[in-house]
Amino acid sequence: MDTYDRTHAPTFAKLLAQREAELRDVLRATGDVAEHSSDVSEGEVVDFKDMAVEETQAVVEQAKAGQAAEELEQVITARRRLADGSYGECLDCGEEIDLRRLRALPATPFCTACQAIHEHEQGRPRLQRRPSLYA
Repeated sequence: MDTYDRTHAPTFAKLLAQREAELRDVLRATGDVAEHSSDVSEGEVVDFKDMAVEETQAVVEQAKAGQAAEELEQVITARRRLADGSYGECLDCGEEIDLRRLRALPATPFCTACQAIHEHEQGRPRLQRRPSLYA
């Protein structure tokens, strides 16, 4: 397994900085769209199909902004880890993260095994106790 070492730092610093700039652009753009989406002049005739389309686009833009904000937080945290020398180590188990994974997802905080555990835990439905028929 190829792993990260400090010689890779400039490459990953550049990748993370580029991604941070892209995400900030997305957040700025979605903020602008949200501000202008409710601009309806008084007395203007509104087509309900157009309203539905605009509403759908607003929901999609909100989801995009939420995802961008979440990823931006991960990128900023990854840049901190890069600066403090802990970048490339899994936050859960402390093992080295495979270099191929870091190249694909530079902001990832977990190795593949720990990421799978997190995804499994998030996808698992919470057990709810059913009321008993005999109680």
